[in-house]
This record gives sequence, structure tokens and C-alpha cells, in this order.
Amino acid sequence: MVLETTAGRAADFELSMKAILLLGANFLRTQLVLIAIVLAYMICLTGFLAFHEQLPDLVFFVRQQSVYAVALGAMVMVTAIQNDRKSRRILSVLSKGIHRWQYVGGLLCGAVMIAGIFCLAVGVSALWLTKQADVPVAGLAELLLVLFLASAAGASVALFCSIVLHPLLALAATGLILFFPYFAEIRGWYPPRDLFPVVAAMYTKINFGFHKPDDNLWRIGAGAVIQTLVFWMAASAAFARRDVTVATE
Repeated sequence: MVLETTAGRAADFELSMKAILLLGANFLRTQLVLIAIVLAYMICLTGFLAFHEQLPDLVFFVRQQSVYAVALGAMVMVTAIQNDRKSRRILSVLSKGIHRWQYVGGLLCGAVMIAGIFCLAVGVSALWLTKQADVPVAGLAELLLVLFLASAAGASVALFCSIVLHPLLALAATGLILFFPYFAEIRGWYPPRDLFPVVAAMYTKINFGFHKPDDNLWRIGAGAVIQTLVFWMAASAAFARRDVTVATE
């Protein structure tokens, strides 16, 4: 009896995860134009840097793209729910037996996929450029992994804010939550950076220079995963109480 119950729960979990992945893939398809623009940008920038292969330029390239990687997930997430409500797509999805927490998870999964594609493109470009310039690639993979996780954390915060606020206000609230330590330090407050993995990742990329990765990277990545799960659950709880039958204007 216990084995049957455990097997049933495992099957339900597998079906739930499959639904989330399918919703994420569908959201990814709606963003193909954005993905094409991002990849074209990476190809052009990589081609330009190929004629100016110097270590400072490569370091700046990785640091600059790190900021974009973290911001990309949040940017695509802020307007996702409002666009679905405008097009009434959200009703057709939920009418197919998809739970609201699965729908929210699907959107987050799609944003994470987009961030993953961008981080992968940055990694491939940086690897090719370092090979051409004969520069060691120490710490690159670890940095990009942490930035990917930080991007997922940023997307989860944006998702939560977009459920309870208008997209413009959600964008401002997302920035305030993610980068609160920056604003706090202006007032002389220094909150623990472990509670703000996105800021911790930003500080890490500032010190990046193709050398041995910081030992704190794994702690930052773990904090980003925890933040992603917490805000996903918070977003699911908030979305369960929202009326989605009326399209926004």
C-alpha cells in the first residue's frame, strides 16, 4: 500500500513537472524574436572583439554580459502575465486542467530557459575569444553558472511582483528588492549579502579576471536557488487569489 502511494505521488510529480516544462517551452516559442535579436547581438559583438583580442577587452566583455544575463530573465517576466491576460491565452491554458502553480512555474521555466540560452551564448563566445587570444578560461564556467542561477532568482522576483503590481511598478519593485543592499549602503546599512544572491553575483563579476573562482560562488548559487523557490511559492500563492477572467487594459 505504501509503495502504491509512493508510486502514485511520483507519477503525479512527473506529470506536474512535464506540464511545467511544456508551458516553459511554449513561452520560449513566444520569445523567438527576442532570442534571435540576442543571439545576433552576441555574434556581432564577438566578431567585433575578434579584431581587438586583448585581456582587458575580454574581461570587460564577460562582466558586461553578466549584467545583461541577470537582467534578461526579469525583463521578460515582468509583462508575461499581463500579455497572457490581454490575449486571453491564460484562460485557455487554465481551462485545460493546468493548476495555477503549474502555470506560474511554466512562465518561470520559460524565463529561465531564455536566460540559459543567453548564458550559453556568452560562454561559447567567451570560450572562442579566449582560445583565439590564448587566454586561460579559469573561473568562466563557474561564473556563468552562478549568473544563470542569479538570473533565475531575478526572474522569480519579477514574476511575484508582476502578479501583484502593474508591470511598470513591478519592474521598479523588482529592482528595489534585488538591489536593496545598494540602496541600503547609501544609508549606512549593510544587510547580509547571502540574503541577496543577485547583488552577491554582481560583486563577484566585478572581481572576475579569468583566474581561480571565488569559493563563495557555490554559496551564492545555493542562495539563488533558495530565493527562486521561495518567490515561486509566493507567486503561486498570490496568483491563486487573483481574478484572471477579466482582461487588463
